[in-house]
Amino acid sequence: MRSMRRFLCLAPLLALSLSLAHAQRPSSPFSAPLARLQYAPDRDFDLLHVAVTLNIDYDNKVFTGRSKNTLAPLRAGLRQVRLHCGPSLKVTECRLDGRLAFFKQEGEFVVLEVGDTLPIGKSLIATVAYSGGQKQGGGFGSEGGFHWLTPTEALPNKIGFWTQGETNYNRQWAPTWDYPNDFATSETVTTVPAGWSVIGNGKKVSDMVQNGRRTVHWKMTQPHATYLLSLAAGPMDIQKARWEGVELFYTAPRGSKELLAASFSDTPDMLSFYSKITGVKYVWPKYAQNAVYEFGGGMENVSSTTLGAFSLAHPRDGFRPMASLNAHELAHQWFGDLVSCRDWGHSWLNESFADIFQWLYFEHSRGKNAYDREVSDGIQSYLRESKRYKRPIATNFYNSPDDMFDSHTYPKGGAVLHTLRKQLGDESFFKGINLYLTRHRHQPVETPDLVRAMTDATGINVQPFFTQWILKPGHPVLEYSWRWDNDAVVLSVKQTQDTTDGTPIYQIPTHIGLIEGGKLERVPVTLDGATQEIRLTRKVRPDAALLDPDHSFLAEWNHAFAPDERLSVVLSAPSGLDREIALDALLADLPTDDAISQIVRAIESDNDRFPAIESLRSLANLKKENLRPLWRKLLTHPSDLRRRDALDALGKLPKNPDDLKTIRAIALDDAQSFSVVAAAVTVLGEQAPKENLDVFALCEKLTERGGVARAAREAKKKAEEAPK
Repeated sequence: MRSMRRFLCLAPLLALSLSLAHAQRPSSPFSAPLARLQYAPDRDFDLLHVAVTLNIDYDNKVFTGRSKNTLAPLRAGLRQVRLHCGPSLKVTECRLDGRLAFFKQEGEFVVLEVGDTLPIGKSLIATVAYSGGQKQGGGFGSEGGFHWLTPTEALPNKIGFWTQGETNYNRQWAPTWDYPNDFATSETVTTVPAGWSVIGNGKKVSDMVQNGRRTVHWKMTQPHATYLLSLAAGPMDIQKARWEGVELFYTAPRGSKELLAASFSDTPDMLSFYSKITGVKYVWPKYAQNAVYEFGGGMENVSSTTLGAFSLAHPRDGFRPMASLNAHELAHQWFGDLVSCRDWGHSWLNESFADIFQWLYFEHSRGKNAYDREVSDGIQSYLRESKRYKRPIATNFYNSPDDMFDSHTYPKGGAVLHTLRKQLGDESFFKGINLYLTRHRHQPVETPDLVRAMTDATGINVQPFFTQWILKPGHPVLEYSWRWDNDAVVLSVKQTQDTTDGTPIYQIPTHIGLIEGGKLERVPVTLDGATQEIRLTRKVRPDAALLDPDHSFLAEWNHAFAPDERLSVVLSAPSGLDREIALDALLADLPTDDAISQIVRAIESDNDRFPAIESLRSLANLKKENLRPLWRKLLTHPSDLRRRDALDALGKLPKNPDDLKTIRAIALDDAQSFSVVAAAVTVLGEQAPKENLDVFALCEKLTERGGVARAAREAKKKAEEAPK
């Protein structure tokens, strides 16, 4: 039944993908001739367990290994066992249930000859002995696999190795079934120099040192996709913590200890939030976050995430700058690890969920304004990519599995899930998520599995939603305007997206927000035509009318607020995104003093660490002396962005001795973030360079983080060039 459901659901999807291929430019990895139809491969057996033993010869950058795969045949008449095995590995011996077996390496496989047919369902152990390490994988811009680290003069602790399995690269260091359509338990036994640490998946079974060598055994007793198998090893600083009985490891290259708390100490809060909002407690026996050199971004290896060391945060880098990366990768422990996409054409089930759950964590930890910004930034990232190509979010028509990891899979899918959340409401949305996770726990999944779970949990047929948003390319492009017609607001709306490539005319339930006397009223409407006119009877003409005032769905907007509604939008719109757009437009037209006074009062009351209006650059560019009290007040705002804007604004005004004294104190304040210090140094360099040479000398030696040293060097140069 599972394969039949898959076929029935994908039939229209394939037709759409094929038509899309003819419409797009040849340079797109989702159009012919580059793209082709691809599906999860057939399986001859069910992989039950994989046990990998590695002996690391770091000096010579080679390893020897043994991979024991416990498997059960799925069909009668099998005479071979085919395991994925990278061509860079040299297989030296194979055994079946302990007996020597003939074998041959064919491309990406090692093939073990059985001799007799294998009985269905009866498990056996296929063991492959091998050596490797000569092929360096997983660096910036290259494929994954096994990656050696080599020290440099600048980074003497860049020692060790790490592995990277997604998409199909674990075969480069461990022969096994290397595709996500089968789950298995796993273990690793790794021998390294005695001074190293080794972090693997699951729970640590043993850690022993003998004859100058350390052997570490990790074991995962819960099934998972094999691309999530991982190792990270080398000299490490390790900080441990616990969350509800789960052991936590925060690791980084030796010498990075001071960065661990600032980088990872919010992990327990993330674990609590995700466990609560999904209704599924974190399931794995431990969680490790391993920062390593020469790794870009992060990878959600099961119970043991790998992260780039250059993302590590200093306590003065601002408010938890690593939280976005950490929250995304941790969300994968539910979406991508507990459940994984069955084939890479459905990789959005991993990445889109990690994106929206990172945004949801920001809503929890930073507030609504931060969530709105994350969604908006994600949409803009996708829209930039959509200028090059458009494709269905779920598609089996692509060039390489790695091509699936684009801005359609990440932020577009996240924004579509945001759209679904807003349409269903939180109660129904998270109820559906809970059923999806519990029903498919420790299983590979496809998009129809999510559709069915959301529908079964809520009673709402979400198939139409998924058809237009997930299985078709593109997005709505909207224009709207409104007029007052005697006793009614008349809203004219157009959907102007190109539909020749399969992009639909969208049906979208939303609201019109009417602002009257500083108050907002939401009126429900449905968009469903290429052009439509919506008439709302009112007693009084509103001050402003906003289509989708809460930014509840993914769209590209071609709209500008009318001059007579901008101030009302600045003061009363529910979204800071609209308020900032209206503010910039209003200030560009030289507003009245009364309007500026109202804007100042609104800004003064916007006291969140993540304020609704993010940037005040347009207000600072007015260079108004009567705004100096505002900028002075904002120097103590909880937002780094606000403090930096205030410093920038004061730097645009004539220099003031009292302000320069305050700014000098900020530059020397070790409680300020580095970016704020850099902004303060910049102002001192512009307005009083010779008087603050001591500040510049100190900051130049302080750090390169946040641009502090660079700002100090530039300020020193201005002091040298200033007239005597």
